[in-house]
Amino acid sequence: MSEKKFNCVEFDDDKKQLEILNGTSVTINYDDIAKVSILNEEAKFRGKSKPFSHQVLGGTTFYTIFGEPRFYVGLKIVLKDKSEYAAYISDRITGLNTDIYHEDVKEAETIKQMIDKRITK
Repeated sequence: MSEKKFNCVEFDDDKKQLEILNGTSVTINYDDIAKVSILNEEAKFRGKSKPFSHQVLGGTTFYTIFGEPRFYVGLKIVLKDKSEYAAYISDRITGLNTDIYHEDVKEAETIKQMIDKRITK
């Protein structure tokens, strides 16, 4: 059996599907996936609204009266039927340009590349 497991997703190449382990608990067939994006979801909204409807934009650090925004790095997986699912890279809340942020983004990029490779076959 050909499998690759991360904290947030597990690939099963024999069945041609992935299972989200941290986020929206669901098993998805590779053929059903339309698009995958790396996004940051504001920490206080995780699990309380549609996944990634409250995003924190990366790139530049900005502060509010309450300080730097806190968020989770994740993958937004959109299926061909337009349904959307979230796979959170970790349970750790992070901020821009921290070590945790860079580690999570690196893992997200690896997983996104793996998904993109499987859906373009």
